[in-house]
Amino acid sequence: MAVKTDDEIRLQADVMVPMRDGVRLRTDIYLPCGQGPFPVLLSRTPYSTDDGRMAATGRELAGQGYATVIQHCRGRYGSEGEFYPHRFEVEDGFDAVEWAAVQSWSNGKVGMFGASYLGLVQWAAAMARPPHLIAIAPVSAAWSFFDSNVWYWSQGVLGLGMALMWTGQMTTWEAKRRGVPQSLPAFARIEQAMHEMSSNPAAFETAAVEQALLLKELLARRPLRDIAELQDLAPWWRDWCDHDDPDDPYWRRMHASEHIDALTLPILHMTGWYDFFTQGVLKGYRTMKTRGTTGEVRKAQRLVVGPWSHVPGVVPRPDVSCGSDCADMYAHHEGSPVMEFFRHHLKGESPDFDEKPPVRIFVMGVNQWRDEWEWPLLRTRWTRYYLHSNRGAGTLDGDGALSLQPPTEERADSFVYNPDDPVPGPTAVGLTAGAGIDPRNTGRRPDVLVYSSEPLEEDLEVTGPVTLELWAASSAPDTDFIAKLIDVFPGGDAVPVCQGIVRARYANAHPMQPGAIYRFDIELWATSNVFKTGHRVRLHISSSEYPTYDLNPNTGARITHDGTRRALIATQHVFHDRMHPSRLILPVIPQ
Repeated sequence: MAVKTDDEIRLQADVMVPMRDGVRLRTDIYLPCGQGPFPVLLSRTPYSTDDGRMAATGRELAGQGYATVIQHCRGRYGSEGEFYPHRFEVEDGFDAVEWAAVQSWSNGKVGMFGASYLGLVQWAAAMARPPHLIAIAPVSAAWSFFDSNVWYWSQGVLGLGMALMWTGQMTTWEAKRRGVPQSLPAFARIEQAMHEMSSNPAAFETAAVEQALLLKELLARRPLRDIAELQDLAPWWRDWCDHDDPDDPYWRRMHASEHIDALTLPILHMTGWYDFFTQGVLKGYRTMKTRGTTGEVRKAQRLVVGPWSHVPGVVPRPDVSCGSDCADMYAHHEGSPVMEFFRHHLKGESPDFDEKPPVRIFVMGVNQWRDEWEWPLLRTRWTRYYLHSNRGAGTLDGDGALSLQPPTEERADSFVYNPDDPVPGPTAVGLTAGAGIDPRNTGRRPDVLVYSSEPLEEDLEVTGPVTLELWAASSAPDTDFIAKLIDVFPGGDAVPVCQGIVRARYANAHPMQPGAIYRFDIELWATSNVFKTGHRVRLHISSSEYPTYDLNPNTGARITHDGTRRALIATQHVFHDRMHPSRLILPVIPQ
């Protein structure tokens, strides 16, 4: 253990903390100078800390009076044991909390912080109910692996691009730890480039291009579950592909959503409208707020949603500006939502904190923060926009329309979905809801239906969960339907707002009968966006967004398991008539 000091911070580096099975985890401790004991903030990470960002956070938090503990998950960057995502985080999280609570520099009050995987491990620790865990702030982290937007699983569909890219990146240290050659060198180079990004951004851009090419090559493999380079270094990849049922015990033991009774502490639920985990964060907050075990637990829940993506500091819409006060949901300065939350629960400061509105959201379009008392908002007017067309809604050149008028007798719209030529989706980290892919380009594809409202005569605020009730049929025994909500500016520019997907055989619990008409309820996640006067509300419907989502070959098989590359070209029909009134349901907030 190395001990370093400066005028304000004492660092105890490389402390090997024992877990219950004897495995020791590498841990760095940042202590404020002066008299303790101190409240503790604990973060557990599977990622390298060589770039100095976690060290800077440790010093920043110690400077605010917290004993800050940064621990590497087992099997990662100096910690002993074998890494397997999520498998050991319940027990290791419990042990880490209780170890920190009894150290001489600790006052026994422990909070957990961190984003993404660093947030997921907080849910895991909370499930184990460590006695000294006072509060958690799982930023950008869903409480269920089946409530993800484009990672893990969403309505029966694997978030393929992100799951594969993350898995590949995790092999970098595993290869080094085992002393074997890195079989996916592009992932190693991008990790190194991330450490050098601040001083050499060109290196990151070059590595990112190389990684994208490698990812494209890996995605061409069949079956995907058997990618040779992942078999030994990332054994979870095959398990993720094999376990596609939310009720599977493989997942249930790791889902905090299955252990609501154990979650008896204050939680700050925080995400961005374009994050991977928006849907799961919102569901976690709403469930805990309505079904928490006690009134005290229910009252202690807080929700913050900004205009962010998953990437620190990135707001993926050029028309959205939120200023320096919300540039990064990962911030830990004293005025940030995370630190305000911990000041109250770990230090007893801000005595009026519990009396403030529990929900804070950023309303895009008008670019304003707003405090609310509930989610979804009680004043919501659930407004139905019905799908219409005369000539046909195919591409931007069609006459697909959205209006408040229910349909009468209209013919269905049709398109052909060829799995060998899917609609492209983003692969870059954090670009969810199709951000980074211009919908004006995808809207010109013949396999995309486009429905647009007339230019709005007044501002239309849409805040809350968005749903599409879709009546559709297919010539195939299985297929996907994807819906994307888009804000269209008067000059024609268009920005994606939110989206969702459904896989037919999961929605129906059985294969489709070719030609039979089914109703699909597609959750397009949620948003808070003001469609300004003169803008149009637009809806795209397609059957693919690749590699964002696991490609459906229309056969009832999955490309993760089927090595034949066999696919069916499907003819899809979307109905909007009196008997089958397909409609977009928007949560409209009165002005």
